[in-house]
Amino acid sequence: MRANISDLIVKFMNEVSYQKATKAEIVRIFAGSKGERLSLEGVLEKMEEDGIIVRDRKGRYSTAEKSGYLKGTIRLNSKGFGFIASEGQNTDVFIPKDFTGFAMDKDEVLFKITKPAEGDSKPEGIVKTVLRRNTNIVVGRFFSNKNFGFVVPNNKKMLYDIFIPKKMFGKASDGDIVVCRILKYPSAEKKPEGMITEILGAQRTLSIDIQSELLQREVKDVFGQKVEGQTALLPDKVDPDSRKNRKTLNERFIYTIDGIDAKDLDDAISVSLNEKGLFELGVYIADVSHYVEEKSPLDKEALFRSTSIYFADRVIPMLPPKISNGLCSLNPNEEKLVLSVTMRFNNNGRLVDSEIHEGIISSSKRLNYDEVSDFIENNELSDNISSSLDLQESLKLAAELSQLIRKNRNKRGSIDFDFPESFFEIDGDKVLAVKKREIRTANKIIEDFMIATNEVIAETFSAQEIPFLYREHETPDPEKLAVIYRQIERYNIFPKVHADKKIYPSDVQYIMNKIQELPEKDALSYNLLRAMQKAKYSPNNPEHFGLASKHYCHFTAPIRRYPDLQIHRIIKETLKGKMDGKRIKHYEKLLPDVAERTSLMEVEADDLERTVDAILSCYFMQDHLGEQFDGKITGITNFGLYILLDNSIEGLIRYADIEDDYYEYDEANLYAIGERTKKIYRFGDKVRVVVDKVDFDFREIRLSFI
Repeated sequence: MRANISDLIVKFMNEVSYQKATKAEIVRIFAGSKGERLSLEGVLEKMEEDGIIVRDRKGRYSTAEKSGYLKGTIRLNSKGFGFIASEGQNTDVFIPKDFTGFAMDKDEVLFKITKPAEGDSKPEGIVKTVLRRNTNIVVGRFFSNKNFGFVVPNNKKMLYDIFIPKKMFGKASDGDIVVCRILKYPSAEKKPEGMITEILGAQRTLSIDIQSELLQREVKDVFGQKVEGQTALLPDKVDPDSRKNRKTLNERFIYTIDGIDAKDLDDAISVSLNEKGLFELGVYIADVSHYVEEKSPLDKEALFRSTSIYFADRVIPMLPPKISNGLCSLNPNEEKLVLSVTMRFNNNGRLVDSEIHEGIISSSKRLNYDEVSDFIENNELSDNISSSLDLQESLKLAAELSQLIRKNRNKRGSIDFDFPESFFEIDGDKVLAVKKREIRTANKIIEDFMIATNEVIAETFSAQEIPFLYREHETPDPEKLAVIYRQIERYNIFPKVHADKKIYPSDVQYIMNKIQELPEKDALSYNLLRAMQKAKYSPNNPEHFGLASKHYCHFTAPIRRYPDLQIHRIIKETLKGKMDGKRIKHYEKLLPDVAERTSLMEVEADDLERTVDAILSCYFMQDHLGEQFDGKITGITNFGLYILLDNSIEGLIRYADIEDDYYEYDEANLYAIGERTKKIYRFGDKVRVVVDKVDFDFREIRLSFI
């Protein structure tokens, strides 16, 4: 059978004159001998499994595309319906409960739109078939009887209980929290079937709930034998061969500024005035690519993970600790390999010129955000800072340059979402406190310098028209933004309207500036952020809406982000004159897949971090049942009100639980109104509530009004 037979079949089916044909008819056309006929039948089955072709009820084939089918990933709701995100679709497609085609959450499916979008409603569709199963592990409570058992998943998006045959119980007992591997997936005839592979405990605890999330998502905090073996062969420090053709930068006063608990230090800086009176900013980024070679076990594992994951009291690193915390981390008084970017700015904060080098540095100081902020804001001297006048002078220059850079960025319309970060204090299975980590001067300095560096790198390589990986941030969804516009109209704040009807970053920043004067600023800013699109990676060179930047990439964190590591290789090959036609073709082929993978894994990591935060919130609020809190309404739906408490935890008040009246969501006016009393609850309203219940299954904190 010819190797390209599937391509010939697709070409045949795409011909204008093609009439739908059965398997037997296609076999007669393309196959001669009996062996070829059997082989072709297998090819057709495989093409159908892969969603390339489809069969109608009469068994006649056509290409999926010609028949109006699309590919996408389904996300299910605990009520049974789902939504599918698909490339080329501007909005998600709603899939009713009875038309999910036995797909499970996050499966890749072939689907068809059956009802186009109308007004504010989403398009509707039906799942034809599951192309790839993305759920292999389920964690839940095990229930057994004499001859069989079943696992009820902790994750309520898993809509099926898993049937467990008696011989697959292992040592699990009735009521245990267990890990179950799926052996057979759901169909019209049967529920999914699985086997017990691990017993986590008899009762749910904080550590078990977090571990359950990691297991279900198949997130591993250990590395495989091949990766560990390759890592063990790496040197512990810079060796003589690594020094060749590198610029030694020890004459500069270089230091790091990070969180006090950070272990993977990607970046260091130096700031000074040169002989011409220009600000000279040096940014030094760990040269991870020197140690992680393309296509090596380390590289494949790093791409698979794509990002380090940070939550609660732990980090799941993209690279083994020997690399992330040791060999590549820019620890003080240790020689390290870096990619160095030197930028010169005038006294207006405008970039004059820049240089990129492979270098060697030795950081003189490790500083943390709070001590640097205390020095700049209040002239308080920590032991670290008081010991060096050179450091003090550099930090003052850094603060001055940062303000100039930020001022220029704001002028062009860059949007500044400076929300304090929340974090939890944990002791074993107890959540002791939830606190806010303020964004202070030092945080802004590093943010400003890293953004400037990323822009310089992106613009430099865009100008050379070399294959590259950029950071894409699209214009906000007009429908979501329209809701925000309606919310702020009550405060006599109106968005700018342009003749071309486009939305510009400066428009969003204008609204941000205006709402800062309002008591409801936090709630409104929170919703404005939610209206923004999710940024992603792209081999094209799109503009970055949020930063109002024409060229942007991620270059400054190769220890914890794969796209940064990927472009480091491209940069180094270009600097060394090795970016020839062969390598250009290599990257043109490679980068679209890298962009897709890393964008997907970033979304997954963000979702995991949010889920863990929700778990931590539940365990914290469990100890505060019956207590009163102040908060603001941050979401109004057709079933209830979302309340952001002053401690940064979000809870829900269901209309059914409000005793003074029956409330409904008035979508036209964006408020909830009582049927009898006509009492109104609006977005941003301050409220006082009591904690009624914590639902661990749905990770929901139920509140009621005082």
